[in-house]
Amino acid sequence: MAEHKDSLADKILEATDIVELINEVTPLEKKGKNHMGLCPFHQENTPSFSVSEDKQLYHCFSCKASGNAITFVKETKNMMSKDAMKYLADRANITMSSEYFKDDPLQKYYDINQEAQDFYKVYLQHTKSGQAALKYLQKRELSGKILDKFDIGLAPAQGDSLYQALRKKEILKSDMQDLGLVGENDNVYDVFRNRIMFPLHDQRGRVVGFSGRIFSDDQKTAKYVNSTKTATFEKNKVLYNLHRASKAIKEQDRAVLFEGFMDVIKADSVGIHEGLATMGTALSKEHVRLISSITKTLVLCFDGDDAGQEATRSMIDTLKNTPLSIYVTKLPHKVDPDDFITQEGPEAFHRLIDEAISADEYSYDYLFAQTNTEKLTDIERFKKQIFKLIGNKSNVEQGHYLNKLAEDLGVPVATLELDFRTLHKDTIPTYKKIEKIEVPDKFLKAERSFIHYFLKDEYYARRFRSEFEDVTYIDKAARDIQFEIFEYYDLNRQSCIVPALFYDNKLSSKQKEYFDRFIKWHEYPYHEAEFEDLLGVMREYTRRNKIENLKKQLKACETDEAKFKIKKKIDRMIKEANHGKRKNYSRIN
Repeated sequence: MAEHKDSLADKILEATDIVELINEVTPLEKKGKNHMGLCPFHQENTPSFSVSEDKQLYHCFSCKASGNAITFVKETKNMMSKDAMKYLADRANITMSSEYFKDDPLQKYYDINQEAQDFYKVYLQHTKSGQAALKYLQKRELSGKILDKFDIGLAPAQGDSLYQALRKKEILKSDMQDLGLVGENDNVYDVFRNRIMFPLHDQRGRVVGFSGRIFSDDQKTAKYVNSTKTATFEKNKVLYNLHRASKAIKEQDRAVLFEGFMDVIKADSVGIHEGLATMGTALSKEHVRLISSITKTLVLCFDGDDAGQEATRSMIDTLKNTPLSIYVTKLPHKVDPDDFITQEGPEAFHRLIDEAISADEYSYDYLFAQTNTEKLTDIERFKKQIFKLIGNKSNVEQGHYLNKLAEDLGVPVATLELDFRTLHKDTIPTYKKIEKIEVPDKFLKAERSFIHYFLKDEYYARRFRSEFEDVTYIDKAARDIQFEIFEYYDLNRQSCIVPALFYDNKLSSKQKEYFDRFIKWHEYPYHEAEFEDLLGVMREYTRRNKIENLKKQLKACETDEAKFKIKKKIDRMIKEANHGKRKNYSRIN
């Protein structure tokens, strides 16, 4: 009989020393009962990451990351749960039942792609034929360490070298053809020849395809050639470097999108590790989903030439109605990121990324650069373009851009306001006041419903705590009971609680009164979709609190610039909320 997942997880956790495991990633120092170190999940200078040897748990007091050995491996190595368990099981010499891990039908393809990657790497690094490509890469100031990190290789110029190498490993020709590695006319030939090879990975780090780049001006052919669509690869579902960059994206709370792989690699070599690139295509819905699952901020860093600027404008338009907030770097004309790093240095490049402007600011600057302020027709065109840009913005943003427009055109702002109000008299937005909802009708009931789920399974408690560690509680009694549940899970390796025992042994008399009145655990109709809606309710509650605090700060602001920045934060929170709406299964409305 297959070993049950929970008992297997317990067995793995018991065999794993979490202090030893985490110490391999970030140095820990004994402080009282616990061990402290710098958090591996965000950047910090003062240690706030605590590891309990007794409880075999970790917790960061700054970013609130917490969990056990399995969750630590999942997060740091970007693995699925079962892969993290297998990693720890292998580490502890625990044999796992084959019934627990069902074979992935695509695994043989991932393995073949891995073999191809290894072949290309060896050919670049250890053959005479690879020297020309190595010199090219070294000229681009890419060190051996960076080449190894990104698994860069070289496809031989000879017609069937990869095919012959893989055949010696008893790999079928048909499988190679399925992956787009070889083709066949009268003879079998390698699809990629005499190209620097960039392996393409999925989010889990598996090799799914390749992109080959020419490295000599003598090569009169397409600059890049990508794998065709295969069982493992679709270019609109893969982002270059995402599997490596995920951790840095979380730490920096931003992703940086470049036009090409070389820009991603060069940026990484100078400390910008959150870089991504597409395979020569616009961002697809799947690309947006992948990025927005990690961060809501995307910085575009495209070339400074006309083509790069056109690509930037097109990308801004594509991303207009997505949950992503878009920022744009201002590279000098005809300078690409690689050139900028070489000419200006790493520190200047970091400033360039950090000082990226909003997509609206970029659009304004771009349109103004096309305007001849000596021509009335140009002025009118530019004015109408900006009126369209700010038509649906908040009053603060409209005021900011109208003032900027007045200054740049040398026109009284009152005149521009009159033109704008006349044009948009029916569509002028006002900041919608948050409606007050009676607490018992929604948020209070959500707190009570959460208790049912927390009692049912530790998974629900963990989901809640990972997102709402600093939540402001509405009902003290509900808060105290929730804290008792959390403490129980922290001190005991249990996946659920027996409510009757919890009631008898853990609750005070006042808590029991509350429990008797509101908690109907034995008849509660649990529903996974409802739990997601409950999380949404608490997000709304915390969001409203934050907005109210920001509105108080807004009133205290003395400058238009400060008001503008706060207003942008409020508008961003509302935009994210609107993109987060879903069908409601909850019984608390």
